[in-house]
Amino acid sequence: MMYKVLIVDDEPMIREGLRTIVDWGAEGFEIVDTASNGKEGLEKFGQIAPDLTIVDIRMPGMTGLDLIEKVRQDNSLAHFLILSGYAEFDYAKRAIVSGVSGYLLKPVDEEELLDELRRVREQLQREQEARSVRSEHDAALPKAQLVEELLFEEVSADDDHRGKLVEALALSAPAYRIVLLDAYGGSEMESRQHAVFRQRLKETFEEPGGGILFSAGSHIGLLLVRQSHVECGDSLRSHLSDAAGELEFHAACGSVVDNLIDIGASFREAEYLLHSRFFFESGSVIDRSAYDTVFTVSEASEALAENEDGPQLGDKLYYALDIRSREAVEKVLRELEQAALSRRMDEAAVRSEYSRTLSLAIGKLSSGESSAAELAQSYHSLLLSDINQAQNYDVLKKQMHSRLGELIDQFGGANKDTVLKQMIDFIRRNYSENLKLEVLAEMFGYNSGYLGKLFKNYTGEYFNAFVDKIRVEKAKELLTQGLKVHQVAARVGYSNADYFHSKFRKYVGTSPSAYRSEAHDERRGGGS
Repeated sequence: MMYKVLIVDDEPMIREGLRTIVDWGAEGFEIVDTASNGKEGLEKFGQIAPDLTIVDIRMPGMTGLDLIEKVRQDNSLAHFLILSGYAEFDYAKRAIVSGVSGYLLKPVDEEELLDELRRVREQLQREQEARSVRSEHDAALPKAQLVEELLFEEVSADDDHRGKLVEALALSAPAYRIVLLDAYGGSEMESRQHAVFRQRLKETFEEPGGGILFSAGSHIGLLLVRQSHVECGDSLRSHLSDAAGELEFHAACGSVVDNLIDIGASFREAEYLLHSRFFFESGSVIDRSAYDTVFTVSEASEALAENEDGPQLGDKLYYALDIRSREAVEKVLRELEQAALSRRMDEAAVRSEYSRTLSLAIGKLSSGESSAAELAQSYHSLLLSDINQAQNYDVLKKQMHSRLGELIDQFGGANKDTVLKQMIDFIRRNYSENLKLEVLAEMFGYNSGYLGKLFKNYTGEYFNAFVDKIRVEKAKELLTQGLKVHQVAARVGYSNADYFHSKFRKYVGTSPSAYRSEAHDERRGGGS
């Protein structure tokens, strides 16, 4: 076998001189082409794929080192000999980093060139022998191992090896597809059930010329070949259900590819789709269409889920529970679902988001010393347990609706007082929160403008003025106790001390600090 050589040098005499300086054929090499500059050399390298390239280190435009670095981006195994009239160390250092096989100074010495060619020939022979052994090894591997190596081994730099793996699989079909399976059960016999499941899958899919069962981490993988299975329709679902027996399972179908060497793309999509299994019932076969159907949400829902200006969902849920409104709780749970879908959360993210929201709401409910607070505390662990044990999203939703409705019933259900009395009671208990009429109207199921008019007629005050007066009355109590003005402002719900100062003066007629001093003087005078 003759190894192909490409010579790249901008000096014609060097190119011709290299042709005659040694007997290339006797050394197992054949000069198949030459190039007069780096750009031309790069083009010809792509066309002829030489086994050895001899390249001048200094050429106008693209240098020899530039050419080598360009080739190395796609081909880490190519062999190069560097020619140069310059012996500077920087050039040699760059050449070494680029992985060249040898470095020769001009004028080229015949013996030095022969030594380099023989050394390169030995390297090429060793690589060829290694590829041959590898091919024989691949051919003897079980089909499953071939698929796993094709998918998981880092062979992207060696397309020839991937091609050999495909040849060793000896499959011929118009289309291929990867399916990933996640199976689980709740009994002590689960490991035994898994073994039976895998055996049934082998019997069903691994008939001659059929699919191949393989391992993919904690999942079971299937390389599908038969058209009826590749379609990922009812036939596949039926076969999987029969094989699963008592096991619960989810399956995800990657994209269809027409070349087996591209099967990695199908695997990656199946892996991505399987992350959404929490939103599907057991026994589902998830393809891109099914995924898009579940995670299609309206633009309004996406905007709602991404809105960070309004109260957080934990706060909203707290409001809803505190006013004993099933309708308001249902609305918050719908918003929580829209957030999960719009962000395409996986199972872990869904459980985390629900746990965080429930904990925030129950934490606020539990902060007091009432019987309702004790009841809320007792439900906290029940709710978290429901979230963590739900087998899929539908079960989680039903558990949340049921458990929170049960909690409201334990609270005593909706109060018999009017909505306005409930609002006033809520404001008195939560005056330090960022209360907004729009949010309360949403909780109670009213139009905010209409509810504002009802509130004004009932109390004689606009909503914001009523809240301010409640806060100012509480502030007077705290100032009398000797707290500093900025501390009082924060405690009664004003993040801006200047704004608190103006509100206090408006309703009391004096500044908070003056009021505090007068109260202090009165206490001291009363004690004398």
